[in-house]
Amino acid sequence: MLNASRFSILLMTDAVEDLWSLSNLIKRHFARFYIAKNEEEALSIILDKKIDVLLMGLKNLRENEACFLHLLSSNKNVDKILSRRILLCSREELKDAFSICNKDVFDDYFIVRPLYDPYHILLRLRFLRRVKNNRDSRDMNAVNLDDLCSYFDQVMNSQDVLDEVNQDSYEKLLTIVSFSMEKMKQNILKNSTLPKEQQKQISSIIDHHAESELIKEVSAHQKSTQQQLHAVVKDVTDIAQLKKDRLEHPKADAFPDSNILLIENDALMRDNIKENLESAGYSAQVSGGATHAIQLMRTWKPDIVMIDVKLPDMSPLYVINTIKNDSGMRHTRILLLATEGDKENTQEAMKLGVHGVLRKPVDRDMLIYKINYNLNLLKASG
Repeated sequence: MLNASRFSILLMTDAVEDLWSLSNLIKRHFARFYIAKNEEEALSIILDKKIDVLLMGLKNLRENEACFLHLLSSNKNVDKILSRRILLCSREELKDAFSICNKDVFDDYFIVRPLYDPYHILLRLRFLRRVKNNRDSRDMNAVNLDDLCSYFDQVMNSQDVLDEVNQDSYEKLLTIVSFSMEKMKQNILKNSTLPKEQQKQISSIIDHHAESELIKEVSAHQKSTQQQLHAVVKDVTDIAQLKKDRLEHPKADAFPDSNILLIENDALMRDNIKENLESAGYSAQVSGGATHAIQLMRTWKPDIVMIDVKLPDMSPLYVINTIKNDSGMRHTRILLLATEGDKENTQEAMKLGVHGVLRKPVDRDMLIYKINYNLNLLKASG
C-alpha cells in the first residue's frame, strides 16, 4: 500500500456538471482527487493511483451498483485496493440506496441531488483519512473502539457548534438591519427642510418599524430555523449516541415481553420495520390500516404504537385520540412515522401528544434506539 499520507479519492460519474460543486469542494481539501467518466477510466485510475475511497455518482442508481460489481469482476485487485465505497444518490432514491448498502455492495450513501450538506461528506472523508494515517500500512477496516467513539463524540458535539454559528449569524443579521435602518433615517433627514418636530416623528417611526417589524421578523425566523436545526441534528446525534453505547456496552437491554403495534400503509416499509424489530429481539403486531388496528386494540393493549402519518382508511389523528382516550392505554407510547413532506400532519399529531417521530425510510439504529428509549421509560414508570 502507498504511504498513509497519500490518501486518494476517485469520483466516477457520467454527470460531471451536476456534481461540479461537490467535486470542487473535495478537490480543495484533498490533493489526490480524481474523476472518471466511464468504467475503463475508473479501473485504470484505481489500479494506477491505488485509490482509497471510491465515490460512485452515475445518474442512475442501479447503474452504480451494476458498474461497481463489473469493476470488481474485471480485476480481482480492485476489492483489495479500495477501502471504502460510497454511493451518491438523490433524495428520491434514498430507500433504494439504503437497500443497496444493506446488501454490503457499498459501505455508505450520500445525498447529492439536491446537495443539502456538502460539508458532511468532507467530515466523513477526513475521518477516513485520519484512520488511514493512524494505521499506516494496516487495513482501514481495523478501526478501534477509541477511534469510533471519538468520531461519534464529534457528531454529538456538533449541536453546540451549530448553535454558536447560528447565534453568530443572527447577531450579524441584526447588526446589518439596525445599521441599514439607521443609514436610511440619516439619508431621509439629511438636509431636510422639515420642522424639527416632524423630523423627530419620522425618526421615531423608522426606529419603531425597525424594532417592532424587521427585528421581530428576523428573530421569529431565527427561532424557527433553530428549532428545525435542532430536530434534524437530534436525529443524527441520537444515532451517534446509540452506536457509541452499543460499542461500549454490547449487551443491550432486553424487553422480551414488550408489545409493539405497527400501523403502516406501505407493505414494503411495514415488512422492513418488522424485520428490523425482529432482528433486535422484538416481536410486533402489524396492521395496514386504522380500522383493523383499532379493532385489535379493543382486546390487546400495546406498550408502543407506531403510526404512519398517512393511512388509507381514516386519519391517524383519530387513532391517536382513540389511544389517548382509552384508560387501558394511558401509558402507551406513540411514535409517528413520517416523511420529509408530512410537516403539517406531523405538527397536528405532535399537538395531540405523540412521544416521538421516526423519519421514513426508517434507520434501523434509530428505530431500535427509539424503541429501547420508550420501553425504558415505561419500565421506570412501573
